[in-house]
Amino acid sequence: MHFFRLRSISLTTVVLVMLAISLLQEGVSYTTAYGPLDAFIPGLKHALLPTSWLIFRGVLMAIVIILWLLNRKWVLFKAIIVTNSVYTFGLFMNMVALVMVLFSFSSYAIRTLLGDVVLLVISNILIFSIWYWIIDPPGVDESARDDDPWDFLFPQRGDSLPHYESWMPRYTDYLYIAFTTSFAFSPTDSLPLTRRAKLLMLLQSTVSIVTLTAIAGSAINILAGSI
Repeated sequence: MHFFRLRSISLTTVVLVMLAISLLQEGVSYTTAYGPLDAFIPGLKHALLPTSWLIFRGVLMAIVIILWLLNRKWVLFKAIIVTNSVYTFGLFMNMVALVMVLFSFSSYAIRTLLGDVVLLVISNILIFSIWYWIIDPPGVDESARDDDPWDFLFPQRGDSLPHYESWMPRYTDYLYIAFTTSFAFSPTDSLPLTRRAKLLMLLQSTVSIVTLTAIAGSAINILAGSI
């Protein structure tokens, strides 16, 4: 347990979450570039999801894990930013690929697509939870940074609540923000204060609307019509 505390619990959690994102995106990439959905998006597979792209993503994740093992926190923090940027790009490319599948009007493709929608929804939540953790103090060092402006107004920060005088957000707090934003399409109890926080929440809500409303909703309607 001391091994993980030395590397900070939140930072360790973020590394594990990034590993999960990598696996989730591999699942979507497989079905759209090499697997069951391959035939339904001709021309996209080699342009957006080449083998070299998957290898590049894997190399970045390996670097993150090595830096975490070496306890190089600030270098690791920069590697997390780069890797999460790549994951964010992959998220949007996967979303585009799944939208293309809708035009195939194949019940076989739609059933496979619905499984990918689940992977995309989870990836969306995890990727943006990391972005929120990156931009908002205290960040990687988990120490009070009173001079840095907040990006999110948590209830514990805005009011003098008993037993919360020294409260600081951890990764799980940002995971909650990402989860509620993904399904409510808006902030719930924690409000964005900065433009970058608002922009990130806008991007996440856009992915959620397209994924849950456009892709999943259309897929269910197509399936219902084919029965």
